[in-house]
Amino acid sequence: MNLKELLKSIMDNTTNNLVELTTKQVYFFDLDGTLYLGNKLFKGVPELIELLNKLEKKFYFLSNNSSKSTDDYLKKLNKFNLRINRDNLILSQHPTIEFLKKNNYKKIFLLGTQSLKNEFKNEGFELTEEEPQILVLAFDQELTYERLMKAAYLLQKKDFPYIATHLDNRCPTENGYIPDAGGIAALLYKATERMPKVFGKPNKEMLLFKLNPLGISPKNAVIFGDRLYTDIKMGKEAEVITCCVLSGEITMDMIKNSNLKPDFIISGIWELLNEFKKL
Repeated sequence: MNLKELLKSIMDNTTNNLVELTTKQVYFFDLDGTLYLGNKLFKGVPELIELLNKLEKKFYFLSNNSSKSTDDYLKKLNKFNLRINRDNLILSQHPTIEFLKKNNYKKIFLLGTQSLKNEFKNEGFELTEEEPQILVLAFDQELTYERLMKAAYLLQKKDFPYIATHLDNRCPTENGYIPDAGGIAALLYKATERMPKVFGKPNKEMLLFKLNPLGISPKNAVIFGDRLYTDIKMGKEAEVITCCVLSGEITMDMIKNSNLKPDFIISGIWELLNEFKKL
């Protein structure tokens, strides 16, 4: 039994007529697990992006992974010869920074990498562990136990503000999964019984703030992602067409056992390229 037959047998409400995916006006792509794993780009991605440009399709890359600044994401993606600009990127730190500015937070305790700290500094924030106004949790791949303790002490102060760029539990790499921001939040929860307000996926505004100014209906957009609880959930809440890729975290068993069903399922993003080539 091939993949399409298997999917049809276990999910009556999921279509596999992939031609429909080529008719959309706007394409949203998750990054980790969808377009690449770590530093390994999946086959067909540069050709797909080149084709979308030729067809004058709108496309955006989304990531909850806040371990890198916007500039460092651009450097990484352009090393893959994708030739994109800042307008093509939607990262979880973007709505987070917008919230901080709107609410006049200046002094930030940021649990994040040096790359992300540089972006926050460039946005005008003071990063400090001495009397900060708010704790911001990101995907801190440089986390130390000392900083984790300091964060825990802050959270034990009554009503101390606490937010997170995202809460993905784990991040896929070439060698397997590593703990993501959700794992760090779980550690802090065990000590403080507090969880943060979250701004990244599955917040539907990460899609709608791009779609609404374009005047394009969500039904004319599609999101490709490898996580049910972020990518697919966000797409469903935004009423955007959802397509699950099996190249990252999601497995067929996870889809089968979940109440959250994507509209489409493909092995990897290269299948979208193959459909465009058939046109």
